[in-house]
Amino acid sequence: MSYGQIQFEPGIERKIKISVAIFLIVIIGFLYIRESIYGDEITKDILLNIERHTSVIDIYNNIEQHNAPYVKYSNGTSEILEFSYKIGDSISKDKGDSIEYIFRDKEIIKNNLLENYRNNN
Repeated sequence: MSYGQIQFEPGIERKIKISVAIFLIVIIGFLYIRESIYGDEITKDILLNIERHTSVIDIYNNIEQHNAPYVKYSNGTSEILEFSYKIGDSISKDKGDSIEYIFRDKEIIKNNLLENYRNNN
């Protein structure tokens, strides 16, 4: 008798592997279908729930994220650069509004986040 090994009936190990594979396929299929149906709504909710009243203090390449361009805001947060911000830009976006207002050199730039999402996807 060997310790640390479980003895299965012949053929049961194959059935366990098939059951686990089917279970994983069902989970992945469920996630794919959910994303296909609700993905745009989830993204819309995320974009509309953003509230930001801050200014850009730095734009840099994040070494930890494969040198992706990042923007650092005056409130201390950093995120990937998705719009052509410049250092010194003041950004204002209210919760529930899809438009982000960028104040740059006596100019107001409107950045419609939902429109940008639709155009890029």
